Amino acid sequence: MDELNAELKTSFSWDIHYACNYRCPYCWFDGRWHELSKQNRYLTLNEALKPWKAIYEKYGSAHIELIGGEPFIYPHFIELIKELSQMHTIGISTNLSVDVEDFIKQVDTSKVKVTPTLHPLFADFDKFSRRLLFLRDSGINSHIFYLAYPPQIRLIKYYLDKFSNLNMSMEVLTFWGEYNAKNYPQSYSQEEKKLIEPYLSNKEGEKFQLEPKQVKGNLCRAGQAYANIKADGSVFRCGGNEAEPIGNFFNSDFKFLDRPSPCKSEFCPCNEWVNLLIEEKTALTEVSIRETVEKLPRFPRKDPPYRVYWNWDITYECNYKCSYCIFWKEHKERYPFREINEWKKIWDGIFEKYGCCHIRLSGGEPFIYPHFLELIAMLSKKHTVDITTNLSFDADSFMKYVPSGGVTLSASFHPEFIDIDKFLDKVVFLNEKGFPASVSFVAYPPHLKDLEKYKSAAGKRKIFNQTGILFKVIPFIGKFEDKKYPEDYDAGQKRLLEEVATNTEIESQKELNVQWLDQGENEKSKQDKICRMGQMYAKILPNGDVTRCCHHESGKLGSIFDKDFRLLDEPAPCKIQSCPCWKPMIVGYKEDKYHIFWEMPEHKVYKLKKNINLE
Repeated sequence: MDELNAELKTSFSWDIHYACNYRCPYCWFDGRWHELSKQNRYLTLNEALKPWKAIYEKYGSAHIELIGGEPFIYPHFIELIKELSQMHTIGISTNLSVDVEDFIKQVDTSKVKVTPTLHPLFADFDKFSRRLLFLRDSGINSHIFYLAYPPQIRLIKYYLDKFSNLNMSMEVLTFWGEYNAKNYPQSYSQEEKKLIEPYLSNKEGEKFQLEPKQVKGNLCRAGQAYANIKADGSVFRCGGNEAEPIGNFFNSDFKFLDRPSPCKSEFCPCNEWVNLLIEEKTALTEVSIRETVEKLPRFPRKDPPYRVYWNWDITYECNYKCSYCIFWKEHKERYPFREINEWKKIWDGIFEKYGCCHIRLSGGEPFIYPHFLELIAMLSKKHTVDITTNLSFDADSFMKYVPSGGVTLSASFHPEFIDIDKFLDKVVFLNEKGFPASVSFVAYPPHLKDLEKYKSAAGKRKIFNQTGILFKVIPFIGKFEDKKYPEDYDAGQKRLLEEVATNTEIESQKELNVQWLDQGENEKSKQDKICRMGQMYAKILPNGDVTRCCHHESGKLGSIFDKDFRLLDEPAPCKIQSCPCWKPMIVGYKEDKYHIFWEMPEHKVYKLKKNINLE
């Protein structure tokens, strides 16, 4: 199955050699360098490449994480990486003590990434930061690691601020080892945990452990799709203390295990379990997907919008204060923050009832919600996600936490707070990195004079050398200078909006923009007509209340926090006297056009066309 194979892309960690120019007291190899160095095998370039060519022939392109020791002091390192990256992708963990300028000039930066770890006992910070910025500007790095070794914890905030001034993000790794006769990470004090936890690094949205995770006995893919290679070529299932050897990398008959097997290590210190441990997450097999679908007799439906669509106002707080926005003016309430584990239980429950859904997050500015990146990474495992955002977040951190595929962005341009060129450059960057981003613009009367300029700037920027950026015009709803909008747009303003809305090569965009502006149609009463709102769509408010649709009179269905919460089983009459919705789900009303208005990204695993019979 394609989706299973994609998630199981072959990967290795390679202790390339046991040699380092630092002697950090917290290193796993401290006190054993001389003993371990006897395992080092310094091969010719052809000798080193031969087994990697065999891996490529057997399993295709793999991902290799180079560790050690310090990889950059390995003989002929640049030549090795140049050749390896023609077959495989490479990640390199380094103390950044070696000048990397020549390295960057010679390697393919689209295939090679470098992740430095700051070791304050040995590193010259000025040299480290200069090299770090060079890496960043070359597109080969986006963040720094820092180890929460007990004596170094007090300096976390100091270095966070220093790197923040360089527009770089620093992430914290937990220390695994002994200090002052105490075993870590389990011996971190509560005060230390509070200092460490907000900045912990993660894999696939799961943070590194402050409390060791018991994994012994769980079925794991380590050895089947991932392995750790030692300096002498010995291959182990993983880096755990009890990991079993599975062969020697330099033997021509080396191969992975045929199937997952139980883990023999007590703990998983490197968070490898996130990708490999089967019992911790849904096993993505054709059988399990089919069984999941079969449990959902009514979902997905055979007609648009196919999947249940959730509009989730996660917060009304915002870092912008646009003059035309009502939310920051009218909504002063602050609602309790819910932990990621609680949200996971809720959305896993939604999946069990309704299958893969589409979740549109809005507000407010969603990205200021605590631990928002981890939340998106979690949601996107079973659902597709769209985020309405002012785009003020850090794109590098976003892409590190959130895998591409199934996550889109509806970027709202607010000229009072950001320049159009800077905004659009970020939109193009996100699109090219696999996060489709459209642009919306509120037609606030004072901003209309620049509307054509903004639309033109978007049209000139090509995505993948094809079409321009999807630019959506949204009528202003509210009062300005004693006029009520959108009713009071004058003839010239309406003509301008219609010209901009229809001046596009993208038919679906033209249709969408025209519908936004078709106020005469929107004002028609839909009261008592049968509508699927509440059955195939629902609105979640920041306090957890779920309403049938966006209208404040639509009626409460319950709370998302209720264990027995359910949507309506069937369409029901609409009780709103004048429905403002421009894409209603009224049964028999423009249903042939729903596919345009309710387009959703395809999930990389739970695909409609592949797993659901829509014929």
